Order: sequence, then C-alpha cells, then structure tokens
Amino acid sequence: MRKETFPPATTREIKRIVKTEVQKIKFSAHKDGVYRDPNWKEKISKEALDTLMPEDIDGCREKNLYVFSRGSSNKLLHIIKEKYPAKTIYSSGHFYYPPTGFMGWHTNCGTPDDHLYITYVEKGGESFFRYKEGDRIITSYDEEGLNIRSFSLSGTRPYFWHCVGSNCDRFSFGYRLCDTI
Repeated sequence: MRKETFPPATTREIKRIVKTEVQKIKFSAHKDGVYRDPNWKEKISKEALDTLMPEDIDGCREKNLYVFSRGSSNKLLHIIKEKYPAKTIYSSGHFYYPPTGFMGWHTNCGTPDDHLYITYVEKGGESFFRYKEGDRIITSYDEEGLNIRSFSLSGTRPYFWHCVGSNCDRFSFGYRLCDTI
C-alpha cells in the first residue's frame, strides 16, 4: 500500500469536486437508509481474517456501506488519467461508509490490477484502510480531509487481503489502473 500525493493545485481541485459530491451522496444514503452495526469492529478483526484466509474470497461477505453513483467518481476521472497517462483508468468503487460502516476482509483477486482510492473524511483518526502484509496486520488511519492510497492486487496467492472500517462519515472514490495493451 502506498500513500499518493498530487500537486497542491490538483489536490485543491479534487477537494472542491469531492466536497460538492459528498453532501449529495450523504443525502441519498440517508434517504435510502443507513444503519449502525454494533459489531463492526469484530467483522474486520484479525480473527475474522483468520477464518477467511483458507478461502479465495474476491469480494467481501459482510459490509455496512452505501454504494453511490459512478457519476460522482467519474467527475475525478480526468484528474486520475492526467496523473497516470500510461494506464487505462476505470472508476471501480464508490462507497459511503456511515459511522460503524465497514467492508469486510477480501482480496479482489478477480481484478488483479493496481487500484487507487481517494477518500474524504471530516474527522481524522476515526476511519481506516487495513491490510495484511506478510505476517502483520497494518491499519492506515485516515487523516482529516483527503487521503489517497494505491495498492496492487494479485490474481494468485499470496493475495492482498484488505478491509475498511469507519466510525465517521467516510467517502471513497475508487479506480482501477490497468496496464495499457
């Protein structure tokens, strides 16, 4: 997992677009219904991972999130394409995590590409991206505002096991960065 940086002017443009979108996303999510899960931490624990690792789990089995429109993520697509001109870019994950929101452990082994996520939180230290690296479980907490992370996924073992947890409003705009043939 890598934390990515963009030039200051680009970061300001991303933040402007994201802040416009998050209010619409949150309104739609609450209109459609979101809930609190009192057991969310257990579902993204090391113990939960240990029970899943013998299997090939592409997508997560448990989650508490709202999938928002691809259109919101597509508003950032031109910026991502400019940063990674040698890649073919697809918007791939558009998630709002309410307080106690999470995406359980999974590998995305069916899409073995590089992935980039731009996340926005108003409160730092309350949400995170968690992953397995060797024998260690690493939790990368979000800082207030924008957080940009990238990681590479494998279609074969050892997989890149990862999950997400949030005890605040967390907005995640995801992209696949594919090698151009």
